[in-house]
Amino acid sequence: MHSSLGLTGADKAWTYALLGGGGLALFAASPWLARWLAEVPFVPFGGALDWVGGLDQGWLLVVRPLVGLLLGLVAAMVVIADEYGLEVHDDAVVVVHGEDRRTVPRADIVGIHRDGKTVHIDGQGGRVIFAKSVDAGRDAVREAFVSRGYPYESS
Repeated sequence: MHSSLGLTGADKAWTYALLGGGGLALFAASPWLARWLAEVPFVPFGGALDWVGGLDQGWLLVVRPLVGLLLGLVAAMVVIADEYGLEVHDDAVVVVHGEDRRTVPRADIVGIHRDGKTVHIDGQGGRVIFAKSVDAGRDAVREAFVSRGYPYESS
């Protein structure tokens, strides 16, 4: 058994929902927003805003939100693929990034601490084995390492 630190399935679902829904809403409202911004005197690109403001005819009413949804879902996919996760086992820590997995044997780890959302795993001779942001709560990170006897140095 191991502890997993990083995005949960619910986190991923919310990321898709928020970015996909946000893209859909933004593209659905883009003509209205563009017309509103075109009236603001200090906003540049008036010609482009006028063009976007005119994209509210027939078939564009359906296509525009679908394009926004698609772009939002692609953005969510990129965000999720860029996230790091950690699997904390009794004998090793596995760093997960997308489909890549890197195993760090416990014997190579001399210290672990957290700075904000960044988890630092230090090796012998001052070598930094891992120093990336991991989407997990402070207590969950601490518990995952302390419960297995790793040299965790943060409170």
